Amino acid sequence: MNADIYGSLFTAMALLAASAVIVPLVSSKRRLAGWLNFGFTAAAGVIVLHLCYILIFQAQPQVSRLVNFGFFNVYFLVDGLSAFFMAIIAFMAMMSAFYSIDYMEHYGEYALGGYYLNFPVFILGMIGIVTVDDLSLGFTISWQLMTVASYFLIKFEKNDEKTVKGANKYLVLMELAWLIIFIAPFFVRNAAFGDSLHSIANNMGATSPAAVYAVFGLILLGFGFKAGIFPLGQLWLPDAHSVAPSPISALLSGVMIKTGVYGILRSFFWMTPHAEHFRMNWPLWGIIIAALGVVTLFIGTVQSMKQNDSKRLLAYSSIGQIGYIVFATGAGLFMFNAGSDFLKFLALVTIIGAAYHVLNHAVFKGLLFLTSGSVLYATGTKDLNRLGGLMKLMPASALVAGIAALSISGVPPFSGFASKWSIISASIIAGSSYLFLAIFGIVALFTSAVTLACYVKFFGMTFTSTGSEWSVKKEVKEVTAGMLLPKLVLAALCLAQGLLPFFYYETIIGVFAKSAGSAFHSSFSDPGIFNSIGNSSMGISVWAPGAGAVASAMATPAVILVVVAVALLLAWLFRKSAGSTERTAPAWLGGYQDLHDTTRYKNRSMFSALKNALRWTGGNVEE
Repeated sequence: MNADIYGSLFTAMALLAASAVIVPLVSSKRRLAGWLNFGFTAAAGVIVLHLCYILIFQAQPQVSRLVNFGFFNVYFLVDGLSAFFMAIIAFMAMMSAFYSIDYMEHYGEYALGGYYLNFPVFILGMIGIVTVDDLSLGFTISWQLMTVASYFLIKFEKNDEKTVKGANKYLVLMELAWLIIFIAPFFVRNAAFGDSLHSIANNMGATSPAAVYAVFGLILLGFGFKAGIFPLGQLWLPDAHSVAPSPISALLSGVMIKTGVYGILRSFFWMTPHAEHFRMNWPLWGIIIAALGVVTLFIGTVQSMKQNDSKRLLAYSSIGQIGYIVFATGAGLFMFNAGSDFLKFLALVTIIGAAYHVLNHAVFKGLLFLTSGSVLYATGTKDLNRLGGLMKLMPASALVAGIAALSISGVPPFSGFASKWSIISASIIAGSSYLFLAIFGIVALFTSAVTLACYVKFFGMTFTSTGSEWSVKKEVKEVTAGMLLPKLVLAALCLAQGLLPFFYYETIIGVFAKSAGSAFHSSFSDPGIFNSIGNSSMGISVWAPGAGAVASAMATPAVILVVVAVALLLAWLFRKSAGSTERTAPAWLGGYQDLHDTTRYKNRSMFSALKNALRWTGGNVEE
C-alpha cells in the first residue's frame, strides 16, 4: 500500500512540475496556455483526490517514509490528516485553474509566462508542506516553493507600486516565519538536520523543559504567521491577498493560510514529547491558542466590516475565519487534557468543528474571491462605493455571492453554520466547568453577527442598492460560462456542506482515525464514536456517554430549514387570510426627492455607529 500511495503522490508532483516547464513555452497563446495549465492541474488533482479517498476511506494508517532523491533524503508522511488538507488543495487548485482560463484575459497588458510557471509550483509547494515529515530539509524545500511562487503570483501586476510593496512585505515576513520554524527543532537535544517529527518528539525526552517550551513557542509563532493569527496576519495578509489576481487570492485565503493551521495541528497534537521527568502543560498551551484564536476572530472580522475595497474586506475576513479554527484547536487541546471524560468528548466535537471549518472556509472564501474577481472583471473596480445594482446585470454571480455570503455568516442551512455551531456550542457547554470557555464561545457567537453585518454590506453594496450606473463607465454584463462554472460548483458545495453535515462529520472522524500518533487517535478510532455524536439524515446532535442527552453541539440545519419554511408559509397564510392588498409607492429616500450618487448609502454610512464604537480595533478606513 505504501508504494502505491507514495507513487501516486510523486506522479502528481511530477505533473505539476511538468506544467511549470511546458505551459510557459506556449504562454503567448493565452487561452491555450490556460487550458494546458488546467489540464496538468486537473490530472494531478484527480490523482491526489483518488489518493486521498484511499487514505481516508480505505487504507490503514500510514507511517513515515524516508525517500531518496539522489543527493538528499526527505521524510514523508501521508496519512488521514495530510490527505484531508491535500484534497482541499487539489480541488481548489482545479477550480482556480479553470477560472484562470478566461479571467486572465483581464490582464491583456501582462504576459502570462510567469503566471503559468508559478501557479503549479505554488500548488506543488503546498502539497509538499502537508506531506513532508520534518521541519528542516523537506519542509524548507516545500516552504520555499510555496512562498517564492506565491510571491511572484501576488506581484503579477508589477507595474502597480502598491502591488509590489504588498508582495515584498509578504516575502520578507514569510521568510521570517520559515526561519522561526526552521530553528525550533535545534533546541531539542541530539536533534539533527533532516530528522522526522517523530524523532524530534522522541529526543524531547532528553531535553530540558524550558527548551521544549521554546520549541513549541517558536512553532506556534512561525505557523501563526502563515495562518494569519492576530496581530501577525495584519502585517501582511490584507496587503498581499487583496492585490493578487483573484484566482490566486482564492488560493491564498482559501487554501494557503490553512498550511499554518496544519502545522499547528500536526505539532501540538502529534509531536508529543516522550519525557518522564516533566509533563508538558497542554492545558496552558490550549488556553494560549484559544485566546489567540478568539482575539483573531473578533479583531479580524471587525476590521473586515470597515473596508471599502471588496478584496481587502475578504482578506481581513479570512483572518477572522482563521480565528474560529485556531480558537477551536486551542479549546480542543485544553478540554482533551483538562481531565473529565465529558470534556474529552466535547474536545472531539470541537476538533471536528475546527476541521470542518477548514473545509467550509476553503470553499466559501474561494467562492467569494472568485465572485469579487468576476465583479472586477465586469466593472473594472473593487471599490464598494462605486458598485451597486449589479444583481440585474450579473444575476448568476449575485446568486452564488449570496450563497457564499450566507455560508460565511453562519446562516442555516448553509455550510458555515454547522461548523461554527459545533465550535461555539461545545465551548459554551464546556463553560459549565471552565467559565472562560463559555466567554470565548459568546465572543465567537457575537462575532458571527458582525460577520453577517459585514456580508450584508458586501452583498448589498455590490449587487443590490444602486451605484454602478453612475460610477462604472463601461457596459456591465455577466461573466463567461468558464468563470461561472467553478463558482456554481463551489456554491453547490456550500449547500451540500450545510444540508448534509453528518456525512462530513463522519468523514472527518475517519480522517483522524486514519492518522496514527495523535493524542486523540484512540478516541477517534473507537467504532462507537460516531454513534455517540449522532447520525441522522436530519442533522447532528450530541449524546455523551454518562451524561445523557445534552444540548446540541452539532446542530440540525435541515430541521431549521424546515422550521423557517413552515414559519414563512404560516406568515403567508395569515397575510392572505386578512384579505390585505398590495399597493406600490415610491421608495422613501430619507427626505431626498431623487436618488442619485450623492444621496445613496456608501461605506462610511454602513454600520457607522458600530464602526465608531469599535474604532479601537484598528483597520479603520478614512474617507
